[in-house]
Amino acid sequence: MSLKQYRFIQGSVMILMGAFLLETVLSGKLDWYIHQRFMPLTVLAIMALFIIGIALLFQARLTSTDEHADEDGHEHSDDHEHAVSPWRLAIIVIPLLIGILIPAKPLTADAMSSKGVSSNAPVISNSSSAVKLDQAADERNILDWTRLFNSSDDPGTYLGQSANVIGFVYHDPRLKDGQFLVSRFALVCCTADAFALGMVVDWPQSSALPNDQWIKVKGPVQTTDLENQKLPLIQASAVEPVQQPDQPYLFP
Repeated sequence: MSLKQYRFIQGSVMILMGAFLLETVLSGKLDWYIHQRFMPLTVLAIMALFIIGIALLFQARLTSTDEHADEDGHEHSDDHEHAVSPWRLAIIVIPLLIGILIPAKPLTADAMSSKGVSSNAPVISNSSSAVKLDQAADERNILDWTRLFNSSDDPGTYLGQSANVIGFVYHDPRLKDGQFLVSRFALVCCTADAFALGMVVDWPQSSALPNDQWIKVKGPVQTTDLENQKLPLIQASAVEPVQQPDQPYLFP
């Protein structure tokens, strides 16, 4: 492969990578990969990829492929002189192909089978706000309830308050019959460090709910033990199927 061809393909791949990242931003799928606070850096990366790509295409256009003679009168070509290995392109082409060919989707109940759910998860990051103790009970999400139970010396203060949360169903084999977890994943940095949050739900018809079904659960909150972990429990008065939220993750 000649240097001219290499620069042209290299520049095209850079532009395609920038276009791919731009599409994930505009579609809202970027949040399925990384924390929202990295959005400004991603925008800068997109701009850099477009600039570098355009510069490489301009360089490819200026690269000569005309044969010329050296001092001894022997003709040779710049293409041959500057020949490069096409395998170098794999470093930037492979990540792009993976991003295009593998559909983006948020983590599901399958991931919970390996990650599990923990009441000791880092539900407060350095950049997150303090726990809102005065927040209305029916406005708290699963992350808010987990924060309250982690931060309070006496979770009994919140027992009996009415929860109104949205999450997906996960049938944890450690739970009793008639119970399941209403769950969400939280991201500190990216999906690699995502951790599962969950509230146990008491609901007689729990067996009729499939894993990954998104639901809204309402009911008073109690507490339960799951392998020596304290978890909030909802004595459900209503369980309603809902659509997956545009943003399925929660962000500490």
